[in-house]
Amino acid sequence: MTENTITCTDFYSLEENIIHNFTSNQRPDILAHTLKVKDNALILAQRFVVDYEQAKTAALLHDISTLIPIEHYVSMSEDFGLEIFPVERENPYLLHQRISRIIAVETFNIVDKEVLNAINCHTTLRKDASNLDKLLFLADKLSWDSKDTPAYMPLVKKAAEVSLDNAIKCYFENLMLNKEKIKTPHPWLLEAWDEIHNN
Repeated sequence: MTENTITCTDFYSLEENIIHNFTSNQRPDILAHTLKVKDNALILAQRFVVDYEQAKTAALLHDISTLIPIEHYVSMSEDFGLEIFPVERENPYLLHQRISRIIAVETFNIVDKEVLNAINCHTTLRKDASNLDKLLFLADKLSWDSKDTPAYMPLVKKAAEVSLDNAIKCYFENLMLNKEKIKTPHPWLLEAWDEIHNN
């Protein structure tokens, strides 16, 4: 189906499997990001008493779909019966969060619904987000490569010392002040923003 192969070997830990997959597919950049997300997720998990193993598993698997070429995202999503939003057809990369969830189930046999839900919305967040959803969303944003990091991220990092909600509100408020950089917002992002903005 794709040029790259994603495998799970039973005698490897999940982290060893992730390292093997990104290394064998020559993606040290995404591996470095993934491990940074894991480290940030574990810091946040300890700070806000979120399950350590759930945070680690979600972080390690959140971008596993990036090993699949983007041109396969729409057809793969259709094969699995996902509802595809117009913005996702316009920008298929947005599907990677939901495809990572599929791979977590199909290849890595993850059955924890909280972990899968967090992976599923780690780019956009969603309304009624759990603490694990919020944690992974923030850990991902706090782990961006320095050249892509928005100027307001230090504010978000500072807010994350107070609470997950405080950090997410700070992130969204600044994102919406710079929303001209978002061509078409994902509907889940808009729903999450509306919920946060009105609370």
